[in-house]
Amino acid sequence: MPGLQKALPQPQRITIDDDWFEVQKVNDGLYAISEPRHYEHTVLNLLIGEQHAVLIDTGCGIGNLRRVVELLTSHPVTVINTHTHLDHLGSNNQFSNIMMFDHPRSRSISRDGVPRETLFWELMNDKVVTPPWPRGFERESAALRPFAVSQWLKHSDVLEIGGRQLMVLHTPGEAPDHICLLDQTHRVLFCGDILLNGAVWSHLDGGDVGALRASYELLMRHYDEFDFLMPSHNAPCLSKDILPIALAGAEDVLAGKVQPEEGMDPWERHYRKYDFGRISILTK
Repeated sequence: MPGLQKALPQPQRITIDDDWFEVQKVNDGLYAISEPRHYEHTVLNLLIGEQHAVLIDTGCGIGNLRRVVELLTSHPVTVINTHTHLDHLGSNNQFSNIMMFDHPRSRSISRDGVPRETLFWELMNDKVVTPPWPRGFERESAALRPFAVSQWLKHSDVLEIGGRQLMVLHTPGEAPDHICLLDQTHRVLFCGDILLNGAVWSHLDGGDVGALRASYELLMRHYDEFDFLMPSHNAPCLSKDILPIALAGAEDVLAGKVQPEEGMDPWERHYRKYDFGRISILTK
C-alpha cells in the first residue's frame, strides 16, 4: 500500500514579457511553461541544473519558446521529447540539442518533419486556439521541418545532465513511443500524457489500454522513488496518488466493469470516455 506523501509544491506564477506562454516556478530549478490559450493546454517543464538545463517537450510551435527559455536560464539547453504527438515537439526547430526515444515514429518525424497541412489541422486551426496570436508569429509560415537528434534513448537509460540523474521509462498506452522521465536526484516523475488532471487520450492512433495498464504497473514499481508528478497538460503539478487511481481505472476498463460515455474531440475523432474522477481514459 502506498505510504504517506510529502506536501505538494505550490507553483507560483512569475511575470515574463510574453503574450503566449505563462510561467510558474515550482521550486528552485524547476519551471512549468504553459500554453493556456491552446485547447491542449500544454505544459513544458524546464529543469535548470548546474551549468546545463533540460526542457521536456517543446509544445505546439506557436510563439517564441526559445526566447522564453532564455529569459529563465543562460545555460545550454537539452530538449527531451516525451513522445511524437505534435503538441510535444512543435518548437523542436528552435533548439539544436534534442534527445528522443528510439522508436520508428521518432526516427520518421525527425527525418521527414511534418506536412504543413497536418501541422495546421492538429495545432493551429481556429477551433483549438483562443486569439490573439502572439506578437510576431505568422501562422502561414509555421512549419515543423526535419531536425537532428543528438541522442537516441532506450528504456532504463540514466542521463546525467546538469547535476540531475534522469531515468528513461518507456510507458506506451497513450502513444507507442511515450516515455516518462524519473528525476532520481530530486524525486520528481515527469509523466507526459499518461497521468494528468483530465483525460488520457488513448483513442488516438497507437493508443492501447492494455499497454497503458502495463505502464502504470511499471511506474508503481518506482512509486517510492518520487514525491510528486509533473504532467504535460493542464495542472502543472500533481500528487502521486493519482497513479494507483489510474491503474485501477485501466484495469476496470479492460475488465468491462465501467460504462463509458460517447463523445467527439475537436478534431472530430469519436471516443468512449471512462471517468474516474480526477482522471479519465478515452478509447476508440
